[in-house]
Amino acid sequence: MISRFSPIALFAVVALSGCANKHSYQDDPSFAAGPAQVSVSHVMTRTDDGSSVFVTVDGKDAGTLNGGQSKDLFLTPGKHKIGGYVATLFGLGRVTINPVEVTTAKGEVKHVAYEVKSDKPTFTEWTPPAEG
Repeated sequence: MISRFSPIALFAVVALSGCANKHSYQDDPSFAAGPAQVSVSHVMTRTDDGSSVFVTVDGKDAGTLNGGQSKDLFLTPGKHKIGGYVATLFGLGRVTINPVEVTTAKGEVKHVAYEVKSDKPTFTEWTPPAEG
């Protein structure tokens, strides 16, 4: 009885998972205009598995970043928490990555990097090297 039940149960779980409510991960237009800018980059490292990271600003979804991509977010001046999460296998859950707090100012660009260091995903604020 168990040998017949296992494949049927597995098939039912896979079939019903397609009926689950899927979240639409599109860029939020509310981060397309604002006097302050935060540039978020997904830096690929040797320990990165290539998963897309969903960027959040103050807990609100702001868009998706694939490996090597960057995204410019336009915000109001002030303190903001830039963080995110990665969907788990089959999209049934998510792993939250701790945010970094940045203070933005009008006309200023802040840079935030998402990278996996020593198997630990992190968001960090960084300063790009000076040109010249």
